[in-house]
Amino acid sequence: MSGKPTYEELELRVRQLEESASILSRVESELEAVNQELEASCSQFEEIVARSNQMAVEAEIANLELNQIFNAAADGIWVINSDFTVLRINQTFLRFLGADNHGAVNRKCYDLFSIPLCHGPKCPLTRIMTGEERIEYDIQQVCGENEDEPPFLLSVTPLIGLSGEKIGIVGNFTDIADRKKVEAMLQEANRKLQYLAIIDGLTQLANRRRFDECLEQEWKRLKREEAPLSLIMCDVDFFKLYNDTYGHQLGDDCLRSVAEAIRQSVKRSTDLAARYGGEEFGVILPNTNKEGALHTAEVIRNEIKQIKIVHSQSKVSRYVTLSLGISTMIPSQGLSPEALVKEADKALYTAKEQGRDRAVVYIPD
Repeated sequence: MSGKPTYEELELRVRQLEESASILSRVESELEAVNQELEASCSQFEEIVARSNQMAVEAEIANLELNQIFNAAADGIWVINSDFTVLRINQTFLRFLGADNHGAVNRKCYDLFSIPLCHGPKCPLTRIMTGEERIEYDIQQVCGENEDEPPFLLSVTPLIGLSGEKIGIVGNFTDIADRKKVEAMLQEANRKLQYLAIIDGLTQLANRRRFDECLEQEWKRLKREEAPLSLIMCDVDFFKLYNDTYGHQLGDDCLRSVAEAIRQSVKRSTDLAARYGGEEFGVILPNTNKEGALHTAEVIRNEIKQIKIVHSQSKVSRYVTLSLGISTMIPSQGLSPEALVKEADKALYTAKEQGRDRAVVYIPD
């Protein structure tokens, strides 16, 4: 006989069902929470994937742009790791080397472009890896002058790894041919300016500034050597009358001819012929006694006679003549270059007093 459940049993079963329902509700809530987390995670994952894809595209674009910039650069560029292996090289430098990218990458740098600095302490890679931060070389100077090769400036900086350590170098080759041309032009311009600063524009002899400098230098040198220094001061006779008669243009031509005659008469490289001012010229003769200076003065005077510049208003000749004054000293502590000039001027005045067209040696009173 089957018995009916008692009230207590029914009550227990009800409680059990209620507990099961409660557990089921709790599980459903937890499942819903898990689903929500999964949905959020999926959304985040999708965002991450999308962002990652976007970053990959941007990286690819950046790499493409970098490669274009790298290869379009006017300078030659290569990247070398610490064991001298070429990692990257741009088209500009490949053209200079006469190589292609396939034959250049992964080769040793010194096999592609060997210079005297390679395999020694001055090697750019060695210097960078041992502490230097930037190096520059003029490649044409390093390799020796070669007119067939364009001059380059090599600039080398470190290649830095992800951890901040040096892992190689970046070499930049700049064509400096134009800069070299400009430098050469500047040097030539400076040379011309220096030349113009010491040369008289009309006669092309040394100018007064150069005369004073040379006289001072020779005075100091010969004072140490206790050797004679002679000076000839020359003046074109009746030059004002020549200018008044023939005009300033022919007067300038006359001075140029006189200057050339003086230049031809002064043979030694140590001597200096200069335009002292107006129609007056000076000749500095180091290591020359008064006899030697007088001989040179007579050579100059006779050379002027030989060129026969007509001077109808001269009171001593049909042609242009010179009067010359000569002084000689052994420089010493109590004397000065100005004293030598004063004595030569006095001798020149005496030559004019005695009738011009002559050379006179200064004789102390």
